[in-house]
Amino acid sequence: MPSLPDGPAPANSLGFLRWLVCGLLLLATAVNYMDRVALNQTSKEIIDAYGFNKASWGQVEMAFSIAFGVGTLATGWFVDRVGVYWLYPALVVGWSMAGFFTGSITGFYSLVAIRFLLGLFEAGNWPCGIRTTRQVLSPAERPFGNALFQSGTGIGSTITPFIVLICGVYFGRDDPDVWRWPFRVIGVIGLGWVSLWFLIVPRATLHHVPYRSAAGPEPFKTVLADRRFWLLVAVVIGVNTAWHTFRVWMPLYLREARGFTKEELQFFSVFYYVASDVGIWVVGLGTMLLARVGVEVHRSRLVSYFLCVCLLLSAFAVFVGDGRVIEMAFLAYGFGALGLFSIYFTLTQELSAVHQGKVVGSLGFINAMYLAAMYPIQGLWIDWVRSYDYLLALAGLPAAFAFVGVLLFWNRPKKVPLDSPPSDVLL
Repeated sequence: MPSLPDGPAPANSLGFLRWLVCGLLLLATAVNYMDRVALNQTSKEIIDAYGFNKASWGQVEMAFSIAFGVGTLATGWFVDRVGVYWLYPALVVGWSMAGFFTGSITGFYSLVAIRFLLGLFEAGNWPCGIRTTRQVLSPAERPFGNALFQSGTGIGSTITPFIVLICGVYFGRDDPDVWRWPFRVIGVIGLGWVSLWFLIVPRATLHHVPYRSAAGPEPFKTVLADRRFWLLVAVVIGVNTAWHTFRVWMPLYLREARGFTKEELQFFSVFYYVASDVGIWVVGLGTMLLARVGVEVHRSRLVSYFLCVCLLLSAFAVFVGDGRVIEMAFLAYGFGALGLFSIYFTLTQELSAVHQGKVVGSLGFINAMYLAAMYPIQGLWIDWVRSYDYLLALAGLPAAFAFVGVLLFWNRPKKVPLDSPPSDVLL
């Protein structure tokens, strides 16, 4: 895996500019997720407009996932060779244009094609963003910079319902094509981000670091031979099943099975994504505090993982029938589902410092291919049983099974002091 020098390099000389760069990364991630959530928020209108069934809708999500997996691998390879400064804004232009033209689709095949392009371009956000924080921040600053970068997911998910609502008011709620406008508005916002990038970020800040092979005594096949890697396959599948099942199908469930109006869905979605964003911060902070008060580091992660899985059980509220109970249960579910990602990320850091990029990239590709197969199967299930209940209630089950695997079969790390260097222990 190509690697960058690990020293602070330009970080200390950038002053406040380095945090402005991290703010731009947060905004890029927010726009990235706005494109995705806009489709979920307008899914019923699109399905009604073109007569899609749930299996067809699952195929749309499948196309995005396949493209995302391919894009992750390709961008990770390419960014190490050409650098971030030009590639990152080019990718943002690509996904902004793909998002914009989602508002001009004419049917199933055009929607699949445009969402495939969106997945290819959007996948580059993570390789480019992580490389950027590595170049502009010192090692001590990178955890906070990466947190800013990743927190854009919840912020983008929270903002999008307001954009859909405002477009409905401004362009006319009775217009059957009003669903097209949020995609166009978000596409323009993305192009605005590109302007900010070139205005704020000096080219010298993100100069290209020449490619060089990572130094390390073990080949990547030793990671593949480590059973923890295959446990992480189960974990990444589990946490993504829990999160993305609700991301894709919860809006349709609330509209069709619970009778939510479009405005009610948008209002609830704001609370759902705020609760989810709070969840990932609270779980990450809580895990760290457990270690600080004396709980062994790996055990603190297991405790947080277990508590998140317990929150996923709240999805069984779909069988209760009371609307208010379901809403509260879904907020708890979102808190736990996104919180699981902080545990997953820290577990990947226990395998290999030398092959960290390969570990995350390989797991990300496997997960993207899994999701590509999962969505149409879920759509077929909904069309067959005419109900979302069991799909949503059991969405957290793979994460629970993965937890059992980690609990029983993860190699216990040796106990080290909390103030050990990062190469010895990753908190």
